[in-house]
Amino acid sequence: MVQLLRWLLPMIMIGMVGLLVGLVVAHAARRQDAAQRDASSPIEMVNPHFYGRDSQGRAYVLGAKQAARDEKSFQRVLLSYPTVTLDTDGAHPSTVTADTGVYHEDTRMLYLKGHVLANNAKSSRFATDEAVVNTRTGTVTSPAALSSQTPQGDVQSNGFDVLDKGDRVIFKGGVHTRLNQH
Repeated sequence: MVQLLRWLLPMIMIGMVGLLVGLVVAHAARRQDAAQRDASSPIEMVNPHFYGRDSQGRAYVLGAKQAARDEKSFQRVLLSYPTVTLDTDGAHPSTVTADTGVYHEDTRMLYLKGHVLANNAKSSRFATDEAVVNTRTGTVTSPAALSSQTPQGDVQSNGFDVLDKGDRVIFKGGVHTRLNQH
C-alpha cells in the first residue's frame, strides 16, 4: 500500500498543478477575446446631451435620441435625431433639429442632414435638407435649398448663412421672397 501511495500521490499533485495552469491559460484567453470585442465595438449613448459655450460665452445644448462614437475617429460622434439649442441663456434661443448628424469634437462643427428645421424665439422657421452648425461661433450655414417663414414674409433660396444670433441672415442664389404688409 505504501509503495502505491508513493507513486499515486505525486501523480495527483502533478495533475492538480497541470489543471491549475490550464485554468489560468483558459481564463487569460477569454479575457483577451473579450477585450478585443469591446475595443472594436463603438461607444453608444442613449439620449445624450452635450453642454458647451461658444466663443462669446453663450451657452448651447446638443442632444440626440442616440449617439455613437465613430469607429475610425473618436473625435466624430454620429447622432440620430439631433437637436441643438443655441444661446440657451439668452432672450431668443434658436433650436435646430434634423434626422441625422455628425458632431466633430475637435472642430466643434455639427453637420446635419435630412429634414433640417430651425426655429427661433422670434417666430422664424427655416427648413432645408442639410446645414452646418458651428458651435464655436454660433453660426448656421447651408448649401442646400431653403424654405423660410417669418412674420415679415416667406423666403426661398439655394442656401443661407445665419449670423449674429439670428439677427442677420444672408440668402444665397435663386432668392424668391414675399413680404407681408405691416
